Amino acid sequence: MPNGRHRMPSRTRAALASPLGSTVAALVLIAVLTAAVPAALRYAGCGETRYLRVAAALRIAPVLQEAADEFNASGGEYGGVCVFAQAAEVPPHRVMTELSGGRIGRSTVAPDVWVPESSAWIELARISDAGARTLDTDPRSLASTPVVIAAPEDTEGLPEPDSASWESLLPGERPGGERPLVMADPNRGAPGMAAMHAVRRHLGGGDEADTAMTDFVRDAQPETAFGEIEPAAVYPVPAGPPPLSVLPEQAVLEYNASGPATPLQALYPEEGTVSLDFPFVATTDEPAMRSAAEDLWKVLRTDPYRERMRGMGFREPDGTAPAALQDRAGIRTERPETHGGLTGDALLSSVEDWNRLSMPTRSLVLADVSRFMRADLDGGTTRLDVTREAALSGLSLFPDETELGLWLLSSAYGESGRDEVEGLARLGAADRGEGTTRREELQDIAEGIEAEGGGPRLYDNILAAYETVSSSYRENRINSVIVLTAGRDGGSSEVSKDELVAELQDSFDPRRPVTLFVIAFGDQPERDALSDIAAATSGTLSVTEDPGEIGDIFLSSISRRLCVPDCGG
Repeated sequence: MPNGRHRMPSRTRAALASPLGSTVAALVLIAVLTAAVPAALRYAGCGETRYLRVAAALRIAPVLQEAADEFNASGGEYGGVCVFAQAAEVPPHRVMTELSGGRIGRSTVAPDVWVPESSAWIELARISDAGARTLDTDPRSLASTPVVIAAPEDTEGLPEPDSASWESLLPGERPGGERPLVMADPNRGAPGMAAMHAVRRHLGGGDEADTAMTDFVRDAQPETAFGEIEPAAVYPVPAGPPPLSVLPEQAVLEYNASGPATPLQALYPEEGTVSLDFPFVATTDEPAMRSAAEDLWKVLRTDPYRERMRGMGFREPDGTAPAALQDRAGIRTERPETHGGLTGDALLSSVEDWNRLSMPTRSLVLADVSRFMRADLDGGTTRLDVTREAALSGLSLFPDETELGLWLLSSAYGESGRDEVEGLARLGAADRGEGTTRREELQDIAEGIEAEGGGPRLYDNILAAYETVSSSYRENRINSVIVLTAGRDGGSSEVSKDELVAELQDSFDPRRPVTLFVIAFGDQPERDALSDIAAATSGTLSVTEDPGEIGDIFLSSISRRLCVPDCGG
């Protein structure tokens, strides 16, 4: 039974893979979870027997299953068609893909009624032609619960529940110092979408904000859940500081009701939050099925089912806390400040930002070891010293799923002007039978880099590297070329600067972008030329003498993903 429930995330697991709507698994055939209906009752007096398939988000699914049982007991008949309801837990992203016409594999069955956690899923599905034809524009809400920031109530530095801020999700801003953040992948959970949207609203726009957003995504990604988060699988932690988490308020209530050793405290960001509204949506235009869906809705709106949802910790659809929520530990019963910003373009932008920034990197690194790298920067440190430190720093920043390759550039290596030391391969791979990972091999190589003399043949090799990465382009990865250089070609290349720019502009494919990032060390008399070369591929030039700046430079380069292929200067 697909339920999307999150188990304790590994802090070393691979990064998330597929972007929203492009690689999600097919919607499984919804299993019958309601009480068996005797065959005699199914067919007596029915010209046809049909099943009302109901797909519900995990937290509300038990209520739908009970309501389906009651609906079936009443023996619904609509113009000679007998309808029986079947309800199941189905992750919202799977239903959204199905209803949007994005069926994958052999699945061709969409539900007749959909109750996702948030109307945000309805909006995403309605963006497609198929979704716009079948989905209501103003769905009715069964219940609501706000998205909150949660932490164990004894967490050091925890703010008052109503004076929290989304800023506390950012690295370095979390209560009590460094601690992980657990949230749902925005492709698979509305709380994750809400967190991304809130962080972007807090940071604003511009290059510095994009770099901070990149830092946030890279920090949050290793702990991200593939579905709804089960707090009992996250707390308590066996070692280290307990994480912050982004959860529905109802999940906090449910967890605290289980009597944990350390209850959770719900924090309500003062900037406002998003309310999950559990919309009830008929997705079919068949009269009998729509009538059956309406009768199922009426069952759900009777007092017993409304009381059932209150007892589970849900608020009323308008956000009011019922009596059942009064005096419950860890929450604030006042209706929290909410906003309707998680809609339309903002919703898509939040999800797309996550996908671009969390997508694994694939990059060929060119390290200049020509005579120009011997020059001193400050009377003692050479450009090569800084390059070596930059390479080692960069290797420590990239996760294991990153694919990196390395070329050393110098005319001393012969006609090509390069030594292709390592081809593109995963940093975490240990495929040479000695148990040594590619990261460790590259670290050993970087530590031993020496200046070889000669010219760098910089322009020739930038073009060769660009063609190499482009010709072996990999979907679902950010493909790039990173150049660590003194910044001078010195006439060592056959290709001129203008010819290189023209070739790069001609080769750049917005549908399969390969971006060039140039990191130059020391004074740069050819700065304008390098800037033009990088800009031809929506890339950047960074100039530094301080290896301590490399981390920020790499984050800034990664944040460029948010604008590629349409970056300005």
